[in-house]
Amino acid sequence: MKKALSLVLAMLFLFTGCSAGIAGTSGSTADITPASQHGQTSQSSDVTGKLIIGTGSTGGTDNVVLEAISSVVNKYTGIECSTITTTGGPEISLLSVAGEVSGGNNSTIDLYNAINGLGSFEGPVDEANVLQAFGFCTWALPVIVLEDSPIQTYEDLKGKTIGFPPAASSSASVGYLWLDELGLTDEVTIEYFTWSEGCTALKDGRIDAFMGSYANGQPISGIIEIEAVRGVRCLSMDEGALNNIYEATGGGVGIATLDHTNNATIPEGEVIYAPANSGVVIFNASIPEDVVYEYVKCVLDNQEELVGISSYFEGFENYAVTVCAENIPFHPGAAKALEEYGLWEDRFTVYGG
Repeated sequence: MKKALSLVLAMLFLFTGCSAGIAGTSGSTADITPASQHGQTSQSSDVTGKLIIGTGSTGGTDNVVLEAISSVVNKYTGIECSTITTTGGPEISLLSVAGEVSGGNNSTIDLYNAINGLGSFEGPVDEANVLQAFGFCTWALPVIVLEDSPIQTYEDLKGKTIGFPPAASSSASVGYLWLDELGLTDEVTIEYFTWSEGCTALKDGRIDAFMGSYANGQPISGIIEIEAVRGVRCLSMDEGALNNIYEATGGGVGIATLDHTNNATIPEGEVIYAPANSGVVIFNASIPEDVVYEYVKCVLDNQEELVGISSYFEGFENYAVTVCAENIPFHPGAAKALEEYGLWEDRFTVYGG
């Protein structure tokens, strides 16, 4: 597949696995708040350091989440945490390789592409540069059609025009995988849009279907706008095909379910299956364990305050680990904090463990 995104930052470091990082400094071991005190805020520990966290564009899900986290980390720890905006996960991975950021947001499919040198990447990225810390959002990505469309299944998409998000996006990467799995790559015409433009094109009948997006179960604004005037149906993907993609990508493409609470056209008591891409926070292995531990612990300790900043933190403990990719190790500091809160799952691995 033709590379859709040219990322030239720090390419001279890409094949060496260089991890200069933004090294934090640390004092004594952090004071550990027992799991029984979840939700209580705690004042600064002896752990200090400086973190530069990459985010996507201003106002995006990841930007809102990481800005909120930075505010509570600066408030309740001795860590100096700042953020910089980027074009997204692939650029953040390369900035981590170059030592320009400590970590930042990424997605499970972008991580899979990074360590395998696929998609936007010209070669594999050393996993030490993209260690997982926790997940913060899952986007279910079903194909959507208007309620009165004759298209009922993915098989019915043959010969049709499907709208995709921008070609270099992580959501489009997911789409290419299921098109290939279902044998539809050469059977459909793809047109690329922004999310809002694609929803408008579907509503106006200029395309037959569009890749929908439900963030933690909530439809994006473009879908809501269509639903104000017309019904929107989500197509259900074959579970076997989804399992094949999940296994092939080590969880880089997840499996989401949607029901009547997410989309009114889904009958009550029934579910539809869709591919999913999840947002995760990553760190470079060069960042000290106690600094990452304190960062993640601060998030877990201050969930009530974070929910007050953004609704994306509602139910955080339910997906902090479950949505992550099995093929990418966790930073030791993050794994330690998650384990203390009873969130760790043994199907994941710890870097250096």
